[in-house]
Amino acid sequence: MPLRLLRELEATAASQPLGTSHLPVDGVGVDLGPLGYQEREFLAAGTAGRYRHRGGILEQIGEQPYVTRVLVRSPAAERFNGVVLAEPLHPDYDTALTWQTAHPWITGTGAAWVGITQDHRMAATMQEAYDPQRYGELSIPDAGLRWDIVGGILTALRTRGRSPLGGLADRVRYTYLSGWSNTGSFCRVFLMDGFHERHRLPDGAPAVDGYLIGISSGAAGAAGYLPLGEDSPVLPDDDPRRIIGPADVPVFEVLSELESETHGPSLRADSDAPGDRYRLYQVAGTSHDNPQLWRVLTNRAQFANRGHDVPVRRINEQLSDARMDAVARAAYALLHRWVATGTPPPRAERFAFADPAGDGEARELARDRRGNVLGGVRTPWVEAPVAVYRPHSTPVPGYCLPSPWAPMGTAELVAWLIGHADPLPSEELCALYPTRRDYLDRYEAACARLTGQGLLLERDAQLLLDAARARALPHLADAPAPSPHDPHDPHDRTAGTAAVQQRGTRS
Repeated sequence: MPLRLLRELEATAASQPLGTSHLPVDGVGVDLGPLGYQEREFLAAGTAGRYRHRGGILEQIGEQPYVTRVLVRSPAAERFNGVVLAEPLHPDYDTALTWQTAHPWITGTGAAWVGITQDHRMAATMQEAYDPQRYGELSIPDAGLRWDIVGGILTALRTRGRSPLGGLADRVRYTYLSGWSNTGSFCRVFLMDGFHERHRLPDGAPAVDGYLIGISSGAAGAAGYLPLGEDSPVLPDDDPRRIIGPADVPVFEVLSELESETHGPSLRADSDAPGDRYRLYQVAGTSHDNPQLWRVLTNRAQFANRGHDVPVRRINEQLSDARMDAVARAAYALLHRWVATGTPPPRAERFAFADPAGDGEARELARDRRGNVLGGVRTPWVEAPVAVYRPHSTPVPGYCLPSPWAPMGTAELVAWLIGHADPLPSEELCALYPTRRDYLDRYEAACARLTGQGLLLERDAQLLLDAARARALPHLADAPAPSPHDPHDPHDRTAGTAAVQQRGTRS
C-alpha cells in the first residue's frame, strides 16, 4: 500500500507535537516565528516490509501496515531553496538530533526539515504514555518496519498529494538524509543494506541525494550497525557493510573523538570518484554528547511537564564548551555544494592511534603533551587551548541515569558519552598567552584557517569568536569583552555551565 497522509494534527495550547520547536515558558527550543518558518505535524500510513539476511543477501520476510507521524518545519514558498534535510527521529524521546545540530544552517538558507518517527518503542510510548489523544492512532508493530517507513516518506516528499511538504513538493530539488548517534547508524544501514536502492523516485533517480552520518562508529557492534529487526543477529564485526562503500550519491561521516576510538576497522579513504564520493571528518576536541546543544530540543521538557521522571545529566567534571556542531554545519553546506555543483569538499587530516598496531574494541587516540588529540579537523579550542578536552566523563551520583528508551544502560555509560574540559594550569596559560591579545590572535587565526578551508561557516566563526572574546582567562586580570546576548538564540551561553547542567534534561 503506497504511503498516504491521513491528516494534519492541530497544535493547541493543551496538545503540541512531541519535540515542538519552542517552549518559551521552559526557555528551550528555537522560536520559528522570527525566522519565517512554520511547524506542521501529520499522521502517515502505509505498509512496510520486514527483512532478514540470508547468505549475505537481504530478503523480505513479510510486511505489516503502520501509522507514523511526520514533523515538518518549512519556510514560505518564496523563500524555500529546494533543499530538504530529513531525519529518522531518535529512539530516546523521539528527539531530532539532526535538527539540533543543523537548524541554523537549515533556517539560514531557506531549507525545509522533516523528522520521521520510526522507532516502535517510541511510537507505543507516544500513544500510551505521552499523549494518547493526539497519538492514539500511531502504530509501528515491529522494529523491522523502520527502514521502509522512512523510505516511504522520502519517496513521497516530491509527490504532491502525498508529501507532508504540501505545496512545496513541486519545488523540492535535493533531499538529504542525516542522523546522529543511533540515527546515524540507521542511515548507515539504510545505505549499505540496499534500502537506498529500494526507495527511488518514479524516474529511477534516488530519493536521497546525499547522506551525512554523524557520531556513529561503523565498527561499534550493534550500536554502529543496527540489526534489521528485534530478532535479527548483530552484523559480524568483519562484515564489509560496516565500511561505507560506493554509492551513487555523496556520503559524509562526521565523528568525534569518542566514536573514532572504535571506528578503526571501518576507516576508509576519502574519494572523489563519480560512483564513490566520500568524506570523513574527525573533529578534534569533541565528544559524543554536546552539552552546548542541550537547550535546543524540547522533548525532555515535554515529558517532564507531563509528570514523567526524566533523568538529569550532571557530571563531576567541567562540561566541555566544544562546538562540534559548528564544523558539522559546514559539512552540511559542503555536502549540498558537492551534490548541487559537483565541487568536491576539502579533505581533512585523520586522527592517529597512540598504538598503531593495537587491537581491541577501543583504542586510545594519539595526544599532545597536554592531552589534546592530534590530527583531525583542527578546531580553535584545541589550536588555542585553555583546557584539555576529554571525550569521557563520570556521573554525579544519582544523575545521568538512562531513559527507558536509550541504548545505553547505566549512568556510567551515559556520562561516558559526555565530553569535559580540564582547565590548563595558570602557569601554562601564562606561557602560552602573556596577554589577552595573544590568546585572541591565536584563536582568530585558527578560525580563519577553517573558514578558508570551508570547514567553518562565517556565521559559526563569528559565534566562536564572540565566545572566545567573552571568555575569562584566570591568569589575566583584565576583564573580557562582553559577548552580545541574543535572547532568541538557543546557543546563547549566558545561563552558565551550572544552569545548563541543572536544565540539561529539560532541554
